[in-house]
Amino acid sequence: MAMKEVFKTCEETPEPIPTKVTGQIPKWLTGSLLRNSPGKFEQGEQKYRHWFDGMALIHKFHMQDGEVTYQSKFLRSDAYVQGLEQNRIVMSEFGTAAYPDPCKSIFSRVFSYFQPMSRPRTDNGNVHLMKVGEEFYAHTELPYIRKVDPKTLDSGKLKINYENYIAVNMATAHAQNDTDGTTYNMGSSFGKNGGYCVIKIPPPDEGEVENPLQKASIIAKVPQRYPLHPNYYHSFAMTENYFVFVEQPFYLNVLKIMAGPLLGWGVDWAFQFHKEIPTRFHIIEKATGRIHTTKYTADALMTFHHINAYEDDGHLVMDLCAFSKMETVFQFYLHNLQTWSKHEANEKLGEGGNYIARFVLPLNVPEDLSDEENLVKLPDTLASAIRKEDTIYCVPEILTDATFDLPRVNERYNGRKYRYIYGADVYGVPWRLVKVDTQTKENKYWTEEDCFTSEPVFVEAPNPTSEDDGVVLSAVVRAGEGVSTCFLLVLDGKSFSELGRAELSQPNRVPMQTHGLYVPNV
Repeated sequence: MAMKEVFKTCEETPEPIPTKVTGQIPKWLTGSLLRNSPGKFEQGEQKYRHWFDGMALIHKFHMQDGEVTYQSKFLRSDAYVQGLEQNRIVMSEFGTAAYPDPCKSIFSRVFSYFQPMSRPRTDNGNVHLMKVGEEFYAHTELPYIRKVDPKTLDSGKLKINYENYIAVNMATAHAQNDTDGTTYNMGSSFGKNGGYCVIKIPPPDEGEVENPLQKASIIAKVPQRYPLHPNYYHSFAMTENYFVFVEQPFYLNVLKIMAGPLLGWGVDWAFQFHKEIPTRFHIIEKATGRIHTTKYTADALMTFHHINAYEDDGHLVMDLCAFSKMETVFQFYLHNLQTWSKHEANEKLGEGGNYIARFVLPLNVPEDLSDEENLVKLPDTLASAIRKEDTIYCVPEILTDATFDLPRVNERYNGRKYRYIYGADVYGVPWRLVKVDTQTKENKYWTEEDCFTSEPVFVEAPNPTSEDDGVVLSAVVRAGEGVSTCFLLVLDGKSFSELGRAELSQPNRVPMQTHGLYVPNV
């Protein structure tokens, strides 16, 4: 199968190149789709093991007057630059351990093996892009962010470390922007008094472009239950007045992280999923940072991506892409992706038990409550919440029979009651796009043979008449034998039918991507 062509090193395209447009790109669509992805999977003769390890490649599809140009540049991280200089992998990544510099003396090399925590951590920001004020930063889950110019895609000059401003050792790759311009994120601090912290990042002072974390602060902290097994999380939920932290039984084994470099293992070795431990939901007030004392629980699950959350008549409704097994993380090793047959890919990628869950958390729990009473009073959901010993036990509604991840919604409805979800079904071949109507439960799909769709991004039309009045953008990679091509797909937000596509004439330019955002008028 030609899927291997989608997960190969690509050349950067530093200057904008034209694309061939078929169909029609709406002329009101004036701006740029910025994308982030792993794009280089080796340094010298050394190869990375996992898709998440590749060096960050920043992409830009610029749309104006119905035409589209494409360009890309590798993020000039220390991991990338030093790797090129030394012709080897110099920093450990998610699934790949870096070995000591062979040019060091034998004593220095042995010494470095026994001081693994002293080695530099990677700053390979290959997951997402974060907006703070009017500036953009590439980042992953370690504490480093690096500024990217959305016009030129230049990077490398400004690298910021969260740890220099607030007491966190890592932060999620899915910061969220509130309506007042404030950016919120969550990050973990490790050690004896470790916890899971809500980070508030107000816009920097006018004219300040070098210090995005100038006003950053921690406004709440959920204590860690297991200091040697901190919780792993990739995103969080935010409504108009609350945050929700999902404490899933998916942990990082600290001892394994420390031992990994000695044994030649990456961080992936340290993940553990404990099905016997319930999931906990922590509700945090946005205005005060107060953590609700009500203990909400659910059966064990894993999640990477929250879809949306909102408040509704005394309830907090939270939608997420959930998994019943840990296998999902471990299917995306490059060896798998580059050698599987289509049958194997369909079988293995579906082993994670993906489902789309809607949890409803009652915000006001009465004292005199019977154990059988369902606290969820909303008429439009099958989710339930009952008292179970000292907790409120929550059972989700399965929102759709579709399976997908990389979810997006109309950003104007982020944190508010909404109707439509857009996602990418990456658990079979070919990958396809899906639109879910959460009210009617209708699913609409876009798919094409040998095509691998990326995260769909909804862009609202001028003067919209409905929540889905706009277009959906997705960078699609088509795999052939020995070659891959890419096109920007533009779908109608309502009908989910194709309006047009902009195809690159040059092959092997765009790999499979992770996340990104649309920036108007850039």
